[in-house]
Amino acid sequence: MLAAASPGTADIRIETGPEAARTVALARAQPDAGQGVVWQSPQGGLCFSVADVGDFWIPHGHTINITPHSAVDIPTLALFTMGSALGLALLFQDTLVLHCASLAIDQSSILVLGASGAGKSTLAQHLSMNGYHALGDDTCALWRVAGASAPVIYPSGTAFKLWRNALDAVGIDPAGHQSVGQRLDKYFVANARAADDRPHTVSRIVVLEKSDGKNCKPVLEPLDKLDAMQTVTEYVYRPQFVGALGLWEGQFSQISKLVAGTEVLRLTRPWGHEFMPEVVDLLKTGQSNMDSREPIKLL
Repeated sequence: MLAAASPGTADIRIETGPEAARTVALARAQPDAGQGVVWQSPQGGLCFSVADVGDFWIPHGHTINITPHSAVDIPTLALFTMGSALGLALLFQDTLVLHCASLAIDQSSILVLGASGAGKSTLAQHLSMNGYHALGDDTCALWRVAGASAPVIYPSGTAFKLWRNALDAVGIDPAGHQSVGQRLDKYFVANARAADDRPHTVSRIVVLEKSDGKNCKPVLEPLDKLDAMQTVTEYVYRPQFVGALGLWEGQFSQISKLVAGTEVLRLTRPWGHEFMPEVVDLLKTGQSNMDSREPIKLL
């Protein structure tokens, strides 16, 4: 994560100790606990546990309590802390959090959405090597600012998480980069193109989909507002957390406002790093018309 620009009171404190383990044990012992991935804590908030990683308790939107498991390595613990735990804390603050990579170019920003393994971080890395500036990876909090016509993003980091084959494709030696975790052949790749430390207005959302054919060209097509809202809703970060907190109505409202003022495009692309230059070129030069349903094809 980026260091704070100035000293002050932290919005969210991350603390370690035995409290999270005790809270998880109490929550699991409740008669109606069930077999879910997240539990209501009798002491308030929500908690969850990740085998061989740690127990996590988020009592409200300003504290994350962690009991690390003995065998966990620090990168893996950080991965879940800055992912699921932070996402849950942000949801407590009534923030819309999406599972996506985010970048800035000129005065606008782009969100890259897609299912796990769809290549969000890989595409983001390629874009960052072609004039885009890194805002964040994996999770994106969209903040409502008084007077702003659309939600804004603040820079949260300059590194993307890339699998080894993605590193090989862009000519990066994994030996010089920190592993995301001991169990993963995945690495943090710091990006020299950090976005300015200011709010960035969301102007474009790109949803990644794999093409069925091996050799077809990438296609960029606009989504109408109804399809766009349904598609963006699919990539709300940790939907099981949203349901546990009863926040779907508020999330739908925020997504509706986001989609109303943002261009939402579906990018269908062949699966292979050799096609990435064409994909990047299409995103940089392709023009879309939100009133048109005709696909824009790279010739």
